[in-house]
Amino acid sequence: MGIKSLELRAYVHATEERERVIQALKSILGEDLWEQAEVTEERYEGHYGNPVTVLTVKIDDADKASKAFESILSRLTHGDVSILLHSLDERVDKNGTLYFRLSKQDAYLGRLIVYEADDVVRVSISFQGRRRKALEEYRKKLEEARE
Repeated sequence: MGIKSLELRAYVHATEERERVIQALKSILGEDLWEQAEVTEERYEGHYGNPVTVLTVKIDDADKASKAFESILSRLTHGDVSILLHSLDERVDKNGTLYFRLSKQDAYLGRLIVYEADDVVRVSISFQGRRRKALEEYRKKLEEARE
């Protein structure tokens, strides 16, 4: 039991450059894990007819997903780790999946910042096991990252 996969999802709006959003996603994962991730792209039409692209990056290998999660945590500030730790119960669904968001603009600049507004990269970490066990594991990893 443990982390089984990691997914990043970001929207590319008509006013954005696709390559910059890809760079933000690469910055979150790091070059090594980026090369091993599955990247999909879906195109949609927005409410006003504007093109919207959804980029999804998935790591299904449990060891690599765990490594990516630990890497992300190590790059967060002490305050952001504390935010995740204190809101953990609300961020983990009944299947044990943890959700949080990172600032897309800051990720492009190489910084990882937990962000709750628009213009984000959505991060989801899937866990193999029950919610209670997932909460214990996430709490442990967050506490280690805060030290």
